[in-house]
Amino acid sequence: MTNIKHIRLQKLRDHMAANDLDGYVVWRADMFSGEEVRPCDERLEMISGFTGSAGYALILSESAYVLSDGRYHLQMEQQLDKAHWQWRDSAPDALSEILKDIVPSTGALQLGYDAQTTTLAQARRLPHHAGEQTMVWHALSDSLIDPIWDDRPHPDAEPAYALRDSQTGKTAAHKLDELQEILARQGLDGLIITAVDCVNWLFNIRGKDLANTPFHLCFAFVPQQGRPTLIEGDYDKLTSSSWSSFCKSLPAGHYSIDPQTLPMALYNQMSREDVVVTEEACPLYLPKAMKNEVELDGFRQAHHSDAMAFLSFWYWLDHCPDLSSYHETELVQKLQSMRQEAPSYICDSFETIMGSGPNGAIIHYRAIAGEDRLIDQDNLLLIDSGAHYETGTTDITRTLLIGTADDEMRRCYSAVLSAHIALAMARFPQGTTGAAIDAICRAPLWAQGLDYAHGTGHGVGHILSVHEGPAHISKRAGPPLQSGMVLSNEPGFYQADHWGIRLENLVAVKEQSNGYLGFETLTFVPFERALIDTSQLTAEARAWLNYYHAKIYELFHSHCSQDMAEWLSRKCQPL
Repeated sequence: MTNIKHIRLQKLRDHMAANDLDGYVVWRADMFSGEEVRPCDERLEMISGFTGSAGYALILSESAYVLSDGRYHLQMEQQLDKAHWQWRDSAPDALSEILKDIVPSTGALQLGYDAQTTTLAQARRLPHHAGEQTMVWHALSDSLIDPIWDDRPHPDAEPAYALRDSQTGKTAAHKLDELQEILARQGLDGLIITAVDCVNWLFNIRGKDLANTPFHLCFAFVPQQGRPTLIEGDYDKLTSSSWSSFCKSLPAGHYSIDPQTLPMALYNQMSREDVVVTEEACPLYLPKAMKNEVELDGFRQAHHSDAMAFLSFWYWLDHCPDLSSYHETELVQKLQSMRQEAPSYICDSFETIMGSGPNGAIIHYRAIAGEDRLIDQDNLLLIDSGAHYETGTTDITRTLLIGTADDEMRRCYSAVLSAHIALAMARFPQGTTGAAIDAICRAPLWAQGLDYAHGTGHGVGHILSVHEGPAHISKRAGPPLQSGMVLSNEPGFYQADHWGIRLENLVAVKEQSNGYLGFETLTFVPFERALIDTSQLTAEARAWLNYYHAKIYELFHSHCSQDMAEWLSRKCQPL
């Protein structure tokens, strides 16, 4: 950590003291509750140096903590200055465990948070008691971070653009009619939509406000009858008076809000204005997740373009005469440049993870120029990447061998591949949740005493967020998987300080016979044959893999040069 971060930490504590606060929480979030935030909203990184995409900081007068989940434990260990910061797993009781031993100057602990970037649901989860300790939380109308952020990037706003009906398969007018019918059946006078992906999906708009997510940052109000209102603009200028004007503009009635995405600043103002609300999950989440045939066909087209880019990159990688002279960030740029050659390319769908050797064991590693490593020889290279195209979104992870492998690499790679194939082949009855599928996938790893500290699959939006709810495949309970949902299939294993393995394809939930469901694999890129121990694969798994590789060759060999087609043929040879 540079000295400037220590200076900022002290300045923050000065602001806390001026507001009579014993502590302050900084979320890795903006007011839109999305995974990606604009540079001007990276407050957690600014104050702590932690660059993970999930987590929060607790700053106290004498100590400071960053809390995040298992994906980021190694990253927190590496990025935080231990002279000023400690790290913890973001377990549900983690905050209480820290605060129970803090002695306030007088009475209860006085703690604050930014009401613009804290949701109603987050605020309610904050602990008010831990042991004999009592905590009082204050929703601050202004951030304590922004005044000390001298070089904060300017929060530019970009105009939205409309998608064509040929991209979406359903007009915005049709979606709006269906939503207003739902509101009428529920006896609601309107819906306040604070989930930005739902707003973009409903209106068939996209934007350029974020580097890797084609969102137009906005909220919306949809009345039960009549025209909806898009709430957009310079959100840095929103104040309590702005929210008051919005609340006063609402006709008398009963409105639906989603506590998971509603900013506390808006909720507090609604309470002051006596707006009558019902709290429930946004009704657009499920229809947005169940892609129609036009959207699914768009995903297939996007994956065709993406596979050609990745195959071209892999071919270049295999023929590079001195790969050990390249840094990870240079390979990131090379892969991105090959994706950009597709006419339908919009942007990468997240910052590419290019982890060589031990960096591959950092689950959400991000290579930073000047701080990244040269490509290791005789080691593994984990590449997790994807892009948005005009027809759909991709997300693929492959673990490639650079040089020669040892037996442990092959054993673990083959176990992860077995897990991946087990999910790809799974058939399950209607009503099955992702938790059941998660166990099916992990079973081949568990059989060898292996596991991974992340979910097996996340939902994927259609030219929206690459990580989309409500469906997921993980140990956590979730909604049943339904036909049309697109999810990732990405088991892994990570050997700390040595290498990481993750194998990811996107899959679409499809109806099978007898009321059962299964998966259609959308991603078509070979797996690393040099790392496969065929003795670890069942006969069914070998058959699936041979069919998959044959399909890849059939789809792409005619689009390759003669040399690349011969290379692809070797990659796709049957086991």
